[in-house]
Amino acid sequence: MDDAPIPISTLDNPTKWPLANARLLGLGAGLPVNPLDRLANFSADEFERFTLEWADGFLRQKLSGVTDIQQRGGAGDKGRDIVVWFGAPGSPERHWHLYQCKRYGTALGVNKGIGEIAKVLFYAFRGDYTLPSEYWFVTRKGVTGEFQDLIDEPTKLQGYLIANWDAHCASAITSKKAVKLEGEFADHVAKVDFSFIRVKQPLDIINEHGQTPYHRVVFGAPLIDRPPPPTPPSEVDEAEQGYVGELFKVIGEMTGSDVSCEGDFATYAQARGLFERSRMTFYSAEGLKELARDGMADASFFDQLLGEFRHGLYYTYSAPAASGYIRLSETVKAAQTQQVSSSALKDHINSPDREGLCHHLANNGDVKWCDDV
Repeated sequence: MDDAPIPISTLDNPTKWPLANARLLGLGAGLPVNPLDRLANFSADEFERFTLEWADGFLRQKLSGVTDIQQRGGAGDKGRDIVVWFGAPGSPERHWHLYQCKRYGTALGVNKGIGEIAKVLFYAFRGDYTLPSEYWFVTRKGVTGEFQDLIDEPTKLQGYLIANWDAHCASAITSKKAVKLEGEFADHVAKVDFSFIRVKQPLDIINEHGQTPYHRVVFGAPLIDRPPPPTPPSEVDEAEQGYVGELFKVIGEMTGSDVSCEGDFATYAQARGLFERSRMTFYSAEGLKELARDGMADASFFDQLLGEFRHGLYYTYSAPAASGYIRLSETVKAAQTQQVSSSALKDHINSPDREGLCHHLANNGDVKWCDDV
């Protein structure tokens, strides 16, 4: 039998989808397509990933007591794709829900369905795991009317499975040999309450996935309006130390004095204006970063954009300059015309963002405005 244990994988934040930029940037070329149609284009792995995102983004928020979400699909999964655990390990209230993914081109029929149920009944009886408190079929095309009718009447579903065990269940559990429904195992199946079998309808899961931050990237839905950028705090935050340190050097050159804090240039209007504007634009770009993280569910979009500016502006910020202020101002001017056509953020970036991205580069240590003495 397929007894080899498989590693338990507690859910991390799903990585970005392939071609996610194309999904977003294709809005002007006729996208987004109908979500059901896009669902049809998913591979089996993508469909399972879609279900995983739904479990993480929706179920974790809506179901009380979720402690773990695991992706178990693959060789040796013993009939489990996505597992949602409730309660601490070892606690009396510990239980789990199973979400079985079936990306068939047609509705899931009763005979294939009972074969899947049989796997869970067998491995739970054998002691490999407990019986899930809820077993959900997650499908692309739903289930047939015949199968849904049986699921709606659990006793009839149980009777159908028992009556058709040899034809549709015995060989569906393991490829090595048929599993007979006899003895203690048969008694166990006869006592199970089949009301734990459920169906998640395709439109329902799409609508619920739509309430997660993953949905916009996967389905190319129009992005939410960008909220106003955060206001710079009254005091410089620890996360600003990099670019602020570079500004102090620039202002030190401008004023001809050592600068280590704002008070050192309080009487210099030009220096104060530069400092205040730089903080405003830094936080404007920070708002773009938040949009990528919260609205697109992928902060790497901002990192990719910052990388484009780092490469595109290289010959400006690395060129000889008479002063740090000149190097800073020339880099900011070049940033205003920097091409961003390949970025998923291209429709949201504005002029303050472009200037702020220069300060983000300085904050990361990629840019130094003043030459080392």
